Parts: sequence; structure tokens; C-alpha cells
Amino acid sequence: MKTSKQEQTGIFRKYVAEFIGAFFLVMTVCMTIKSEPSWLSALATGLMIIAITYSGFQISGGHFNPAVSVASYLRGKLDAGDLLPYIVAQFLGGVLASMLAGFLLSSQGAIAPATIDLEVAPALISELLGTILFVYVYLNVTTAKKTKGNEFYGLAIGGTFIACHYAFSAITAGAFNPAIALGLTMADCTSWSSIWIFLLANLLGGALAAFISQYVNGPNAEVN
Repeated sequence: MKTSKQEQTGIFRKYVAEFIGAFFLVMTVCMTIKSEPSWLSALATGLMIIAITYSGFQISGGHFNPAVSVASYLRGKLDAGDLLPYIVAQFLGGVLASMLAGFLLSSQGAIAPATIDLEVAPALISELLGTILFVYVYLNVTTAKKTKGNEFYGLAIGGTFIACHYAFSAITAGAFNPAIALGLTMADCTSWSSIWIFLLANLLGGALAAFISQYVNGPNAEVN
């Protein structure tokens, strides 16, 4: 069965929405990472997540995070054919955002933030736990039958990021999102030799969150 031009346009809009959300999310992180006091970066990023979630959820599901896309696929909320395009759109948005942020900061003579040296075991644990909680909250407020039609999902998702960032940013840069991790690496906040830590912990955390969410909601829980 052929897909109509109108349907193809609708599918493409989802990818554009994911690109836009990831772009402004990573832009916010890169532009505020060296803010003083440091908690301003977490607050600004959390508020941006709230904004882009409410503005993009009805179009694409408001993932803006490959870990969320993987979890949504595992929970049956994202078609297999959309998984890779979503992830590509998110990474593209993050890459362009980090490049533009670097240009804007350098044009003002801003000093690049120092590269964070990560210890493998603590960094893996921190990013894994933060990602599990972030994705778990996302799934429970957007896909569980009992939360269907709620209006607090954006606040819960954004607030969870802020809490996770406060809890774990002293150990890592507090990404919990491979697109953010790539942006931070390109901005020289973390080293290229450490990016595998984020990719492994974030994607594994998203997958684990999907199974945990399924378990706590029950084997017969309906997905919105």
C-alpha cells in the first residue's frame, strides 16, 4: 500500500519537530554550561525541556533524546521505521546547535569551559541512573494508561532533568541524552575518548527504563 503525499509530509514533520527540539535543547546546554552559579545551566535546560515538550509532544511525542526514542520503541510507542530517523534528527540538531553555540561564544570572546575528566565507573553509574529515572518518568507520564490526558507531563519531565543534573553533574556533565553528550563533546566540555560512556549508559538506561516501566505498570497495562 502506497503512502500518500500528505501522509509523507506528516511523517517528515515529526522528524523536523525532533530536530528543532534537540537543537534548542543542546543549544541551551552549550550556551549555559559555564554559567555562574552552575545551577543556572540545569535550571535553564530543564525549563527548555518543559517548553519543547509541550510544544512538540503532539507532533512527534517530544523525545529529543535517542534514549527516549529507544525506550518508546520498546514500549510500542514508536514504529520501527521511525526509530532511526528520529535518532538521526536528534543528533543532527545537537551537532548544529553545538557548532552554532561555539561560534556565538567565540564571537564574544568567551572562554571555552574546561574539559571534564571522567572516571569510568562513577560516570557510567551516574549517567545510567540519571537516564533510567529521566526516561522512566517520561514513559510513566506519557504512555501509562492511568496518566492518560494529564497536563503535568512536561513539568514532570523537565523537573526530573533538573533533579538528575543536580544529583550527578559533579561526576559527569549531566547529559542523560546521547545528543546532549555529543554536543558537550563537540564543545570540548568532555573528551572524545569518554563519549562511549555516555552512549552506552544513556542507551542502556533508556532500554532498562522501558522494561522497568512495563513491569511496574503491569503486564497488561495499556499504552496510550
